Amino acid sequence: MKKSSTRLLAFAGILVVVVVIALYRLGFFSGESEKNKIAEAEPAAAKAPARGNSSGPLPVSAMLIQPTSVIDFISVNGSTEPDEEVTVSSEVPGKVLKILFKEGTRVSRGTPLVKLDDTELQAQRERLVVQQNLNQKIAERLQALYEREGVSLQEYEVAKAEVEKVKAEISLIDAQLDKRTIRAPFSGVLGLRMVSEGSYLSPGTPIVNLVSINPIDIQFAVPEKYSSAVGPGTEVTFRLDGSAKDFKAKVIAAEPVIDAATRTFLLKATAPNPNGSILPGAFANVTVNLQEFTSSIMVPTEAVIPELGGKKVFVARGGIAQPVEVETGIRQEASIQVISGLAAGDTLITSGILQLRAGSPVDINLGTD
Repeated sequence: MKKSSTRLLAFAGILVVVVVIALYRLGFFSGESEKNKIAEAEPAAAKAPARGNSSGPLPVSAMLIQPTSVIDFISVNGSTEPDEEVTVSSEVPGKVLKILFKEGTRVSRGTPLVKLDDTELQAQRERLVVQQNLNQKIAERLQALYEREGVSLQEYEVAKAEVEKVKAEISLIDAQLDKRTIRAPFSGVLGLRMVSEGSYLSPGTPIVNLVSINPIDIQFAVPEKYSSAVGPGTEVTFRLDGSAKDFKAKVIAAEPVIDAATRTFLLKATAPNPNGSILPGAFANVTVNLQEFTSSIMVPTEAVIPELGGKKVFVARGGIAQPVEVETGIRQEASIQVISGLAAGDTLITSGILQLRAGSPVDINLGTD
């Protein structure tokens, strides 16, 4: 009986010790456990964003879709060419007697440029004129005698033939004299002269370059796939290197074959050049208009997102971003044509596209482009 009481007291003491230790650890006596829990909870609460206010509408730029007129075009390199160009030279040999032109001046067709020495030809012509007058008188006398049967018909015809022969020789001398004056074959602008007075010219010796630059020609080539879309009558514009002015031209001719080496189609256009401001040999950037779309939707290139098997854009509807599949057409420098998927009045999102998802709330800033 005494041993049982002792055991009960020992068991009660152990139980009390265990309970005290447990309460101490729980901070029942010092309150540290609750304070630590509060201290640990406060930084966590500060770091965690409040639900409901963590992700507001994403600010984006957008544009209102409006159909517009668009021209499909290509830009190619070309060069200006004179409408006519020739190196003036002499057909016959001779010494330069006089130079009749000034370098760099504009001349008309037929203007004398160089006079060659024609002294010998002039002397021959004078001799033939005297011979012609004499033969004419002889023929007239024989004609009168023939009419009175004083001479035979043969004698009269021989005298008459001599007159015609001298006339032909005079015509030949006149043609040779005419070639001693070298004239401009067409109206144009002269270059720098390559001969001096007293020079002896052989046939074909260059004298001066003559070019006609009004109108001015433009030669350019387009890829072969456009050969059926461009031809005589096509309107083009071109811009010279270092100039911001656009000039208009019209295609007048085309090569009948495609260049097998470059796979390009060579064309020639012509443009008015009344004041001569466009010089031959200049680099030209040529714009060829292929097709005009009177009502087309054009969007910024960066607004279109390529995907596997298609393309899409984001539109804003009721403050929510929605993806729309689109089909595109012609591409220009900073914009692309949308053939299907968008309609007039749609609000196209143009910025922040990579952050958007279907159903994302957006704060729209409507721009003009």
